[in-house]
Amino acid sequence: MKRFALWANAKIEVSVYDWESLTAACVSGKVDYVMSNLYDTPETREAIGFSVPYGEVRTVLIVKDDTASTQPGTAVKQKNSFIESVKESFERTFIREQRWKMVLSGLLITVLISLFSGFFGTLLGFGLCLLHRSKNNIISSTSAGFIRIIQGIPTVVLLMILYYIIFADIQINGVIVAVSGFSINFGVYVSEMMRTGIAAVDIGQWEAAEALGFSRVKTFLSVIAPQAARHTLPVYKGEFISMVKMTSIVGYIAIQDLTKVSDIIRCRTFEAFFPLISSSILYFLLAWILTLLLDIIGLHIDPKKRSRTPKGIHLEQDSGLTGNFQAQDTVYAGGIEKQAAGGEIISVSHLQKVFPNVTPLKDINASISRGEVVTIIGPSGTGKSTFLRCLNKLEIPTTGTVSVFGKDIGNRKTDIRALRTHMGMVFQNFNLFPHLTIAENIMLAPVQILKLPKQQAYDRAMHLLRTVGLAEKALSYPDELSGGQKQRVAIARALAMNPEVILFDEPTSALDPTMVSEVLAVIRQLAAQGLTMIIVTHEMKFAHDVSTRVFYMDQGLIYEQGTPDQIFEHPQKTRTRAFVQRLKLFEYTLTSPDYDFITLNEQLVSFGQKHMISPVRITAMQRIFEELFAQTVIPNLGPSFDLAMSVEYKEETAALEMNFSWHGDCFNPMEKCDELSRAIIQKTAKQSSFNYESSINIVHITL
Repeated sequence: MKRFALWANAKIEVSVYDWESLTAACVSGKVDYVMSNLYDTPETREAIGFSVPYGEVRTVLIVKDDTASTQPGTAVKQKNSFIESVKESFERTFIREQRWKMVLSGLLITVLISLFSGFFGTLLGFGLCLLHRSKNNIISSTSAGFIRIIQGIPTVVLLMILYYIIFADIQINGVIVAVSGFSINFGVYVSEMMRTGIAAVDIGQWEAAEALGFSRVKTFLSVIAPQAARHTLPVYKGEFISMVKMTSIVGYIAIQDLTKVSDIIRCRTFEAFFPLISSSILYFLLAWILTLLLDIIGLHIDPKKRSRTPKGIHLEQDSGLTGNFQAQDTVYAGGIEKQAAGGEIISVSHLQKVFPNVTPLKDINASISRGEVVTIIGPSGTGKSTFLRCLNKLEIPTTGTVSVFGKDIGNRKTDIRALRTHMGMVFQNFNLFPHLTIAENIMLAPVQILKLPKQQAYDRAMHLLRTVGLAEKALSYPDELSGGQKQRVAIARALAMNPEVILFDEPTSALDPTMVSEVLAVIRQLAAQGLTMIIVTHEMKFAHDVSTRVFYMDQGLIYEQGTPDQIFEHPQKTRTRAFVQRLKLFEYTLTSPDYDFITLNEQLVSFGQKHMISPVRITAMQRIFEELFAQTVIPNLGPSFDLAMSVEYKEETAALEMNFSWHGDCFNPMEKCDELSRAIIQKTAKQSSFNYESSINIVHITL
């Protein structure tokens, strides 16, 4: 080869290839001359265009002669001790010809490929993760397809495609190709790890940060990423070490890394084990050191392992803030001006929200003024929480208009984040940030959104914690608090932004009954301060005591609204009365004498059994209907009619009432029925009455 180089007046550069990759190296033009036992077949001549061989070497087979030592006159070689054998192997492997330099060079290449591949692969994985999570289907599908393709290609094949096909015509350093290949391969797995880690963070964390006024980017960087990293790091660490060990295949593209150097030394020394063992030890040490480095990173992102005291904070300092929860007397961000006392803060017109399988809000109309405390009550599943979330656009309304501080939240020009900074929200599941201490939870938004100095934000946090009775928990983490304490911290976090209105989404629903009172006490205190609040709750007594106005929601509407006395003491509508008085209501309408008598009876029995009404009273309901209406009223109503029947059961007093109404001429069934029916009714009913108003017959019976 040296003679060829002299003849061609060229510099010789020797690259050592694995036999399997030598043909590819020839085809791609990575080598000019070959010294190898590569077979000269018709296929290779056609693919590569081999010349006539310039020289040929015989292949010689040599085996160990186990009989040599037994031949007469043959000197017997003295067997070395184990220690001496190790010393001899060490000398041949590392010392002779200064082969330790080859090993050190190979180790350095392995380290460089590993570190750079890890760094660039992590960046690529992060980018792929974001693309895969994109709401644009084309971008998301393309990134997902790329990930699946790379995952399906063996790493060695990917390296050879890059080196011998994509970079075939480019004189490029093999280390760069190796870093590129491993970065791509590692990146797709990092992408899936990150996506899984992000998915493991509760959706409430996104909502809590956005409700404080954070953008999606700030939410991700400050709230989601630190939590996702804790989920991802253990898997990332294992995948990274696997990638480091996988770098041993780079010999396929003529890179003399640690493994390739070990092979070369074995070929020279004919040592079967020592170079392999040495290489294994070096790989182990490399993996161990890199694992330690990743463990150090893990300590930094583990909240329980770091100092609980916020940096740059003097714990003993206190600004002496007073207990004023009112909004600031300044112009708000985003051109939002403070409303005058009693002025309208929120206006809702024909709000509708449609989900694929349900429509919780059908037509909501409401107006809320500054200083009001509005509680929203109603059965589960009637859209109360959805209505609340539409007010700060955590749920996007399908149709209708929602105006907050005079700004239409549906208008693209409206700065929704600026609105949210003045409209706090407290969630039923708390949604505290678990990677931050209690003080840091409260400080986060004032520091990052309002740009308050850390010390001022800390002083405000401590003042608010004293107000809710949790100052001693300032340096605790959320998982170290009870449910009631977490909810009080969530209230303090919302108050830290100095909002003008606070939305409470069932603040006590996730609490043990023994903890409900402590949270309600804090809300009562805020109500006494005159803070505007909208509260979704199932606590009827609390709603009665704290509200200035009550919305009863049912059937996707604000079914009835009024003062607490109007709603709780004198409700105007049947459903409202049934809910606030905790009535169990059964309704049935008959429109023809050919009604299904058996089904009606079964439904009456089912209603009674469901609410644990005694069998005697269930039988009484059946007798009232049969004797008074089936026998007397229905036969006299003609071929079509509208007989409405309802049964109300009040659980607290066990009162059971039946009501019947129908249009037509005046017809008192208790006077028209026969004597036997009249006797049965008088024995069964405690009280009965008949009224005829506006052509409507009304019968009321108490059992």
